[in-house]
Amino acid sequence: MKLPRNLMSRSFIVIGFSVTLYAAIVLVFGWDDIYRELAGFSPVLFAALAGLSLVNYALRFWRWELFLRELGVLLPVRESIGLYFATYIMVITPGKIGEVFKAAILRERFGVSLAKGLPVVLAERLYDFLAVLILAAVGVFFWPGTLAGLTTGLVSAAMVPVVLILLRNRGLRTRLLSRASRSSLVSKYRLGLDESLESFSTLLGVGPTLYGNILSIVAWFCECLGLWLVCRSLGLVVPLPDSVFVYAAGTLVGSLSFLPGGLGGTEATIIWLLQFLEVSGASAAAVALMVRLFTLWLAVLIGLVFFLFFRRNLLQQK
Repeated sequence: MKLPRNLMSRSFIVIGFSVTLYAAIVLVFGWDDIYRELAGFSPVLFAALAGLSLVNYALRFWRWELFLRELGVLLPVRESIGLYFATYIMVITPGKIGEVFKAAILRERFGVSLAKGLPVVLAERLYDFLAVLILAAVGVFFWPGTLAGLTTGLVSAAMVPVVLILLRNRGLRTRLLSRASRSSLVSKYRLGLDESLESFSTLLGVGPTLYGNILSIVAWFCECLGLWLVCRSLGLVVPLPDSVFVYAAGTLVGSLSFLPGGLGGTEATIIWLLQFLEVSGASAAAVALMVRLFTLWLAVLIGLVFFLFFRRNLLQQK
């Protein structure tokens, strides 16, 4: 299997955009003030943030394994770990769409049909989205600030999983496919679409819904806890429920923006919401930068390491 030719060039574009974005944040809020805040972080905090993110990744890998087994797919543990974490390098693609590459590797390397691979990837994204949405919904009850500008986004976010869950209804699914099949393009792939939706429906069953949501909520709560720890290390009075809402809302905005890795949207939302809590701009920017370092760029680094180590094994055809 060959990698898309423009994957590397697009990755460099995203990295360049990230550097520009963070430089703009530094210019807006002042390099001296932000540097002073960042310099106050201790190695213990770095270890704690890295540990929380690693727990997040481990729990989501466990969920990935359970989803595969739910569809009757059994991969050797070493290959499953390599595939799962190597594709973390794709988190900087718009809307994480690059993770579809994971389904392609499943097909060409392990002989798993796209009708099973794609639903697993989609279910991962759905349960991640649901978990962050639930955390935001819990946090909003404790939020002391205004929700102006966020209401529409939160309502829109709530509609995404609702629409996807409705597809679990076989009758509705059949009617939608019948209508869509009037198109010659859709008609050509109807069988594959039906099989994919059937697999997806399986991953929305009672069991997968239960463990999928529990693992996802605990995993993403770890990242919220990371933001709280960063705030505490700066001496900021940001209660844990508010930290949960700030991180979850920032992640939702970043996801809905479909920008690579939520870049810009997530950082701006975290800074904006923290300022509602009377946190200074420089402190809010320092929190956003530190949180993103351990929730986004650590994942990219891990993905790069695993990809380089497992590249030959993953890209060879079965």
